[in-house]
Amino acid sequence: MDDFEEDDFMDEDEDDGEGFGHVEDDDDGAEQAELFGDIDSGLTRTVSFEVLPQPEIMKKSRTLIDEVVQVCGVPSDAAAAVLLRHYKWNKEKLIEDYMEEPEKTCTSAGLSTLELERKPPDPKAMHSCLICLEELPAAETFALSCSHRYCKDCWKGYLMVKIQEGARCVFARCPAPKCNFIVHEAAYKALVPADEYTRYNIFLLRSYVDDNMAVKWCPAPGCTMAIRCERQSRKQAVKCKCGFEFCFRCADFDIGDHVPVNCEVLERWLQKASDESENVNWMVANTKRCPMCRSPIEKNGGCMHITCRIASCNHEFCWLCRGPWAEHGQATGGYYQCNKYDASSAKKEDEKATDAKTELETYMFYYHRYESHRNSGKIANEQRATCQKREMHILDKFNVRSQDTKFLMEAVEQLIRNRRVLQYSYVMGYYLDKTKNEKQLFEYLQEELEKHTEYLNKLYEMTLESIPDYQAFMKWKEDVTNYSRVTKKFLDNFLEGVHEGLLADK
Repeated sequence: MDDFEEDDFMDEDEDDGEGFGHVEDDDDGAEQAELFGDIDSGLTRTVSFEVLPQPEIMKKSRTLIDEVVQVCGVPSDAAAAVLLRHYKWNKEKLIEDYMEEPEKTCTSAGLSTLELERKPPDPKAMHSCLICLEELPAAETFALSCSHRYCKDCWKGYLMVKIQEGARCVFARCPAPKCNFIVHEAAYKALVPADEYTRYNIFLLRSYVDDNMAVKWCPAPGCTMAIRCERQSRKQAVKCKCGFEFCFRCADFDIGDHVPVNCEVLERWLQKASDESENVNWMVANTKRCPMCRSPIEKNGGCMHITCRIASCNHEFCWLCRGPWAEHGQATGGYYQCNKYDASSAKKEDEKATDAKTELETYMFYYHRYESHRNSGKIANEQRATCQKREMHILDKFNVRSQDTKFLMEAVEQLIRNRRVLQYSYVMGYYLDKTKNEKQLFEYLQEELEKHTEYLNKLYEMTLESIPDYQAFMKWKEDVTNYSRVTKKFLDNFLEGVHEGLLADK
């Protein structure tokens, strides 16, 4: 088992807000604040996250481009966009470098100058295109500021291929060998057909998210919105307008929000769950190797006399001491004991196997419960999908108002949150130091949350056939509503208790 300090675990931000305006601690706080979230301090700053629909993504990118044009005096939006993409849309870093060394900044971004096109000295003069080898007037050619001039048809074909290749077309370079000049937006607009330029614009839009450390796409299937987060190391989950909550750092649909465990510990858990080393651990814990051919053998009963079934081996040996069976008999304990065992090296191997088996059993205990709550969470998500249909059945059967059915969605949303936290709580529990008091606090709060979640789940799943009349329905509604609030309180207590328990004595 991997050794972990308590610092590896709780990193929950105390952020209840969903939009800009929430107060969190300054990034310059103590290392403890970085590991565990917000610690009270005199310095605070306003940071949070912002959900961006696609029109807003375009607006944000254009705003940054305009600011660079105005502050740096860049003569065109196309050149400013190239610079911003090179700096991964970090406006502050770009402006800082440009003010200090404008020429170096442009060269590093693929613009030796801010000139977008190098016009031919004589448009009527004939020019030989080095791609198609045709002779044609210079007016029918195009060159970036690098002066590598090719006919417009060759440029068109080259850029259309780049668009076909996908999102990296926004970083396409001049077709001349070893030339690092970037093909800017204005060149695409002038050289490719309108429908291809529309596709290119989509990649431009995506670039603001794909190449921007502060913005990520919502990973929910079918969602086209993005999340901008000022604090890139943010540990509290973000919530998209589509309703999906996820860790901004992981941005993974299958993982979602993994509170209370942090990203690093979760990554180790997922690696452990998929690693072949777990198969090795099982082999060590449940098999022994033939002393002759080293093939693994599993014993499921019988005496200590073992015969290897590998055709080329057939070695006979004692299961306990692994010595040749020819040296065993009544004097060594017969078929079911071995008095040579304590003095043999096999005893040390078996002790190692026992340790591996204990560790494997511990891991399987936590993994089983992790998977159990994961699967229960999937069921809860399916229940949310059918919740509206169930509400309609209630309206038909009991003739109640539509607001009298809203408690069902509130309950299933609470179940989803609880299942998700419980799922990842077993990851955290597996790595917690068993000798510390925090482990006891953690398991107590986890047990309470688990118990009340199961009871709410039982209440929610009560069938309408078992509710005979309006009075029974109102009683059921009251029970589900009250217990949804109760489980929310236990969830809050669990997260708060984990946070305070891990921070104790720090």
